[in-house]
Amino acid sequence: MRLTHALLTLLFLLAACGSGEGEAAPPEGPRGPGQDAWTLVSPERVAAECGLDPGLLAQADAELDRGYAVIRYGKLCHEHYPSDRYPGGVDVPEIVWSATKTLAGVLTGVAAWQTRDLERTGRKTGPLLATDRVDHWLDSFSFNPDAQVGHVLGMVAHNDDLSSAELDFDYDATGSVQINRLNDVVATAIAQDPALGESVHELWEQYLRLPLGMAQSDWDTDSPDKPFALGWTTTVRDMARLGLLMLDGGLWDGERLVGEDWIYAMTHPSFEIATTGYGHLTWLIARSNVDNGDSKSTEPNAVCTPSAIWNEYPHGLSESPDCNYLEPWDCGQTYDVGVWYAAGLMGNYIIGHPGLDMVLVVKNIGDNGQGRAWEAVRPAVVALDPTFGGDEQAFCEAYAAGDYAPDLAESP
Repeated sequence: MRLTHALLTLLFLLAACGSGEGEAAPPEGPRGPGQDAWTLVSPERVAAECGLDPGLLAQADAELDRGYAVIRYGKLCHEHYPSDRYPGGVDVPEIVWSATKTLAGVLTGVAAWQTRDLERTGRKTGPLLATDRVDHWLDSFSFNPDAQVGHVLGMVAHNDDLSSAELDFDYDATGSVQINRLNDVVATAIAQDPALGESVHELWEQYLRLPLGMAQSDWDTDSPDKPFALGWTTTVRDMARLGLLMLDGGLWDGERLVGEDWIYAMTHPSFEIATTGYGHLTWLIARSNVDNGDSKSTEPNAVCTPSAIWNEYPHGLSESPDCNYLEPWDCGQTYDVGVWYAAGLMGNYIIGHPGLDMVLVVKNIGDNGQGRAWEAVRPAVVALDPTFGGDEQAFCEAYAAGDYAPDLAESP
């Protein structure tokens, strides 16, 4: 018999009372499926195990009408594949375009982690660091000769003056300006250790795709070199694996695949002077100065979402003394839980909400997909929120300000 909305809500409340704290606690157990297939939480357990209202998730299905999934507390809590788009209601691998860039950022982090203990004895030796000059690894390249790897990851290496207060962010859509050369940087770094493979393709296979269990993912077939801007063909469920790896700070199934500091840099602004809305090959929620030049915006680029703001300044290669926000916005935050997302053409998104211990994945939703997906799923979150319980306005005021993070996950 199909459980009613009211009964599911009652089950959630009973589970909350059982925790002894008067509110729902994230369930214990493994986070993510490891190398196995995802196990979908049964509908009658979604409220109790995921803190999501199943009736309102059904409304989100109709509103989005796209293939999407919700991962919360490390569990596959809900997914939907419209039958008119997905025969039999089964997801299929599709190219996700520039969402590949975030995958490439993670793989560069894998190379950094795997080379961390190598000795530096000269050029083309030692650990791969974001602070390395690119010419430590490459003999020639077309962008600023003084560029460091972090400049490339933040898409500012094309600037003539990398210390300029007018540092320009220019989105490298096809990767031809700078970011595809990261493939060559990674290839040179891993060549020091035969165990890391003979190519970037082998690194991807052995140290990311297989450990994550991405059985339905392909990146530019078996080409030894990878275009860091494009080429990932995948499913919603495999996209969710990458999102959960990032949400958990580089840990997967008890093993560290990427350094926590690397993931932090990916999900926070790289160069606030250039843009507050981009990290290392990853888009970010920002409240101000999202655009560059004379068109700097003072409007938030999403609703009911906290901004990605560093916990200290200056940081990394950035010379900014603060978050570079304009009034009425400021750099204050109670919790460091800014929302980040991978984004690809046609609306392919992986969206991380650290303060809610949640990843949203959606395919082919069109522009502003991160906002549309969150707007559709948000009522199901707020309805069972332990503090605001259905009061979306109050929830959004606190959450967007960075003052509320009910499920701020500690690294498992």
